[in-house]
Amino acid sequence: KWTALILLFLGAVLAALPSEALVEGARRMHIDTMGIFLVILYVWVSASAGVYNEWLYKFLGDAESFHASNIRLYSIGVLFNLAAHMANERAAGKSALAAISPQGFFVGYNRYVWGLVATYAFMGLLLARVMKRFDNIVKLFISGASMYVSALLAWVIFGYAPTANFVVALVLVSAAMLLYNWEKVVPTEKKLA
Repeated sequence: KWTALILLFLGAVLAALPSEALVEGARRMHIDTMGIFLVILYVWVSASAGVYNEWLYKFLGDAESFHASNIRLYSIGVLFNLAAHMANERAAGKSALAAISPQGFFVGYNRYVWGLVATYAFMGLLLARVMKRFDNIVKLFISGASMYVSALLAWVIFGYAPTANFVVALVLVSAAMLLYNWEKVVPTEKKLA
């Protein structure tokens, strides 16, 4: 299981490293140096939040409904992000009320932004279900598997071709998923008997 987690980590790192696109003249998928730093920061924050959320869902909110747990968890995030947005708008010289009015808050929203909002809302509900029923490791493998969907959509929508590093990373992530779930994929004789 630890080997699978290390392979998953290596696959995620390798996918981010720059290399030439496999298709001539196509834009390439990669993350620059600042992006790698931000991904490392995101991993630490996400892992900490994941452990905390798992604890809240399984121990504190075990007896309450899934929706009540989500309202409790997400209201904290909404308030924190609203305060950050209002502080940012205030620093730009706008009033706090203008920052939360429909003319101020939704300025610049287009169909892509609304698509992103809907995607993240759906992802939040899906991951909340995963955290309620499973654990953080399953969440990591779901995130690793999302590389397939991200690569396909980036190619179809934006014309980004996968790099050789990215293809090798997909192979590593696939191997990690198989290795982690090996006893479910290939049952041992002990379980059959």
